[in-house]
Amino acid sequence: MKKIRFIQLAMLISMALVSVIGSEASWFTAIPLENSASDSDKLAEKHFGKAIGLLKQENYQEAIEEYNKVIKLLPDSLIAQNAQYWIGQTYFRMGELNKALSVFGKLIKDYPGSAIIPVTQLMIARVQQAKESKKLQAKKNASLDKKVIVDPKTGAKYTKIGAISGKRDVATYSRFSLSPNGKFLLHESIVIPLKGEEPFDLVDTEAWRGVWSPDGKKVAFYSGKAICVIPVSPETGRPAGPAKEILEGKYEFQAPVSWAPDSERVVFMKRDEKTQGDIWTLSIKDGTLRQITNDPEVEFNPSWSSDGKTIAYNWGDSEIRVISAEGGKSRKIADIKYSRYISWSPDGKWLLYRSSTRRGKLHLVRLSDEYEFDIDLPKEVGDFFSWSPDGKKMFFYNKSYDYTNVLKVVSASGGPSFQLGRELKLMPYTQFWSPDSKMIITEGLTQEPINSGVWIIPLAGAEAIPLKLDVSFKGKLHSLSLSPDRKRGLFSVERADGKEDLYVIPISLKEARSTGPPVLVFSEWDCWHGLENWSWSSDGKKLAVIHKGDLWVASAEKDRPVQITKTSENEILPEWSPVGEMIVYVVEVEQGKMNLQVISASGGKPTKILDNCAHWSHAWSPDGKELFAESNGIILAIPIDGRKARKILDLKEQGVADGAGGLCWLPDGKHIAFRSRKMGRSQPSRIFIVPAKGGKVIELASDDDGWKDWIYPSPDGKWISYNTEDYVKTRPEGTIWEVDVEELLKGVKKQKEK
Repeated sequence: MKKIRFIQLAMLISMALVSVIGSEASWFTAIPLENSASDSDKLAEKHFGKAIGLLKQENYQEAIEEYNKVIKLLPDSLIAQNAQYWIGQTYFRMGELNKALSVFGKLIKDYPGSAIIPVTQLMIARVQQAKESKKLQAKKNASLDKKVIVDPKTGAKYTKIGAISGKRDVATYSRFSLSPNGKFLLHESIVIPLKGEEPFDLVDTEAWRGVWSPDGKKVAFYSGKAICVIPVSPETGRPAGPAKEILEGKYEFQAPVSWAPDSERVVFMKRDEKTQGDIWTLSIKDGTLRQITNDPEVEFNPSWSSDGKTIAYNWGDSEIRVISAEGGKSRKIADIKYSRYISWSPDGKWLLYRSSTRRGKLHLVRLSDEYEFDIDLPKEVGDFFSWSPDGKKMFFYNKSYDYTNVLKVVSASGGPSFQLGRELKLMPYTQFWSPDSKMIITEGLTQEPINSGVWIIPLAGAEAIPLKLDVSFKGKLHSLSLSPDRKRGLFSVERADGKEDLYVIPISLKEARSTGPPVLVFSEWDCWHGLENWSWSSDGKKLAVIHKGDLWVASAEKDRPVQITKTSENEILPEWSPVGEMIVYVVEVEQGKMNLQVISASGGKPTKILDNCAHWSHAWSPDGKELFAESNGIILAIPIDGRKARKILDLKEQGVADGAGGLCWLPDGKHIAFRSRKMGRSQPSRIFIVPAKGGKVIELASDDDGWKDWIYPSPDGKWISYNTEDYVKTRPEGTIWEVDVEELLKGVKKQKEK
């Protein structure tokens, strides 16, 4: 059982509205789920998708060419309008501000009633702001000017030996397999030639975790939950025959297989209906399977030594072990918390690994005596990805993309999404609109941690400013939340004993600062801080707080909380009714099973509203008489007076999967919004809107393939803001570095002996 519970974690570790919305017809300009696409439609979508990729790589002129092909194919269509908008966006990113204004102005003139107009007007304000301030943010990577970096700690010299830019810059993270002849990098299933040719897909289906065989004639990868192998040409890197599925199972998000030196076998963590978390080998020729480990603990992330005699692997979350390739008794090599990868040196004398909990640090273990070197890497060189064939060099790749949180808005009437705070490092999991819908307040990083990294970001493009909190605490501040009228802020302060204190402080958004001292409203708060454990009453005078798994009500003006529930179950996600003194919350009755309950803010017996509700999916109706919640793929309207619930939407019937996260009402009181996915394994998350009385769902932000969490309608109903997680290009090119291993180890040893 322990192995089964751990397997999911092991897999993760190895991966690296207009003001008043009218009739439903007014939503027609948004993109519906069901379309019958003509050949022109399909071709236009293909060009549009290619343009998005080129823009992401900052190949601006080629992106514009692709967008123009869309416009030529389907003039006056919605996708053509979107293409024209993105041409303007491209000019803006190029610094061609007058050209950007011309494109946006033409859009407004040609399509005055289009759903794309709100975001276009937003962009015009943004461009004009950039012209006035003459401060268009330029992306610059200081390390591009450096050919050599000398680590001041060890004296080791890192030399830049290559760069990948333009169309070749497709690797959003540093997962590579270097071909044995050094001519190609393999990123998942994309082959990147190192001599300047354009990258190409190895197969025409979804595939990932590709790794070259030692002879360079084969590539193993995962596809369709199976392990597959395809023959390739060592000289061209292209397929030399069809791909072949060699083992069915549940092989998706886990470490790549590792090849034996003879290129005839692979070692991997076996995962199917019967087996989870043991190390096995597989013959490519005849499909012979051999079990190497059989332990109650999970084993994963195997790596075959260069002499073929030994296999190294992760044993649970605490050790790296080695074992004979024939099986037998294993030997512990290192204590480690979650190794991200394991790599043998070509001479088999060293094991290299990186801890997921110690970012930027490599560990090198000498097998003869288990002596370990800890290596702090200069941030400019990125991550290790390969040894040189002779083992004398280590290669590193500093990617041009960063996986980051992005704050975006989309018009509630449709159109493309728009990024805010592009120049900031944000953590926009919680967002608050100003009452006039002109600003968004969210968290991020600042130079002054005491200010809790809270930013006020104007919608129209003026410079973002930090919200100054005049407080002085020894502990760390967490998670600012704003009252409904945005005149007070709630935050927690971490204490030395691990508990937290909750404070309320008066603020002024106009002045971007606190206007009075903080008031302690809940002391010794014992709960993981975050959005799910507190809620403001509609008048801003009270707080619903989860403390030690129970619901409490606290005054926003003094520290006199009152316990409302006292149960053995854990309660989470309190939400105050918009009308009256009722609070809804989720009860975890057993692992994986949640009930939805309502209770008076003054206490009493709770009322169970729904069995088996979805964790993050419930919202009060504007009149406080119903709760809208999702359960088993159905969105329901549930009267709190005990009347029968009514079905609003069957998600699967409309091609929507993965539940209804972030369920909320739009300000018109007629529509609800939520986050989900279309049906299909790798479909990105989308934002959907549906009439509160039921009907067809409408998709928003269809141009954004990032993973979305909570969604936040603006008070005037014109916009929906949200956070999305995605790889964002932050440097002009990816760079390849090398270091001499002997020189590095001498420097590390010298540093260690000091």
